[in-house]
Amino acid sequence: MTGARAPFNDRAADMARYYHGMGLYMPCTIGSARVLLFKSGLHPAYDGPATPLRKLMIEITQTVQPKVMITTGTGGAIGADVLLGDVVVAAQTRFDCTKQFKKQPWAQASYPTSTLLAGTLAAITPDLTRVSASRIPSARAEPKIWTGGQQATVVTTDFFAFDDSTDFYKLQGLGRACDMGDAMVGHAMQDCPGVNWYAVRNASDPQIANPHGDIKAANHKAGQIYAEWGAFTTAASAIATWAHHRRAIQPSLRAGCDSGPGRRRPGPYRTAGNYRRMNCGAGSAHALALAPR
Repeated sequence: MTGARAPFNDRAADMARYYHGMGLYMPCTIGSARVLLFKSGLHPAYDGPATPLRKLMIEITQTVQPKVMITTGTGGAIGADVLLGDVVVAAQTRFDCTKQFKKQPWAQASYPTSTLLAGTLAAITPDLTRVSASRIPSARAEPKIWTGGQQATVVTTDFFAFDDSTDFYKLQGLGRACDMGDAMVGHAMQDCPGVNWYAVRNASDPQIANPHGDIKAANHKAGQIYAEWGAFTTAASAIATWAHHRRAIQPSLRAGCDSGPGRRRPGPYRTAGNYRRMNCGAGSAHALALAPR
């Protein structure tokens, strides 16, 4: 990491948990499945030109050997019809790199996610999602789950982009949510065959009205909405992530797949200074859930 703003190099007190660390992790069990939760401390916006996030994803996956990889977190809505709190269960992720990585061969590449198993979407019930949705202004009573087809795409940019009513960053038509990590995970998964992987994003800020063409003011508004409502909007994508886990992992467990020793109850996150020091118990994990920054 060579970026001056990278948390890896940041000595500030509020970044102490990321200083010279790759992220935060916690092994736990969900039902009878072993799961590794990982909160990445890397971010393409300020890590530098070497894209260490891709290498980290490959090395963790090859070490942990999960059956399922789920990358999940917040994202900006693309299009006026994607409302605050909606969830995009991506059929594919794609890059839209127009700045620091625009000359990379993968700058506009896309990566299909694994096929959803039957029953995954049905498990995301209104009784689970409407509790938090009721607290979000201008949200649907029941968050819409966007999935299937070309538009169910998470668009990964190489800078902090967002959608506004003027389409300033030309995101409209590319997908339903934008972030800065999921396509990089998809890129990494090309070197990890045999792992089912999924991308789930919740709209933590909607399309921003920009009647005066003031992109700085629109950016400020997007940040305000994210700070105030990000936690509430995340509930629906966490439920969608659980639904993926439930359908992808539990059938194999019912068929007799033992989760093995080394189970841990959820506890405080620990710092991953080196992915090889992650003690996830004997054998491989059933699932690896990632929350890129």
